[in-house]
Amino acid sequence: MAGDKFNVLNHILVPHQELVPVEDEESVLSPWGILTTDDETGEPRLAKELLPKILITDPVIQVIKETVEKQANAGAEGDEDHVPLPAGWLADRVLKVVRRSPSAGVAVAYRLIVEGS
Repeated sequence: MAGDKFNVLNHILVPHQELVPVEDEESVLSPWGILTTDDETGEPRLAKELLPKILITDPVIQVIKETVEKQANAGAEGDEDHVPLPAGWLADRVLKVVRRSPSAGVAVAYRLIVEGS
């Protein structure tokens, strides 16, 4: 057991959490009506800043970050065309939180990953 890290996502009290793919953010969040018009460009944009926040230093976010980076780097060995994830790739991403309860069933919430408060 020495050397094994505790994975907070495996704890019974921690709800299931996953990153929403960037290309799916608009379709996933559209039922909540947070699509607004950008003041500068006049183009429609997703007002993700209206979502509840979660810090990038949260233990759950750190586990998700390590997992995604490990998967991204797994296929990198011997691949000259591999592009590593950029620094800060996790900031401004949307996290899906699925809570299950015997009385309420399933509750889904979305949170915005931020670097600071």
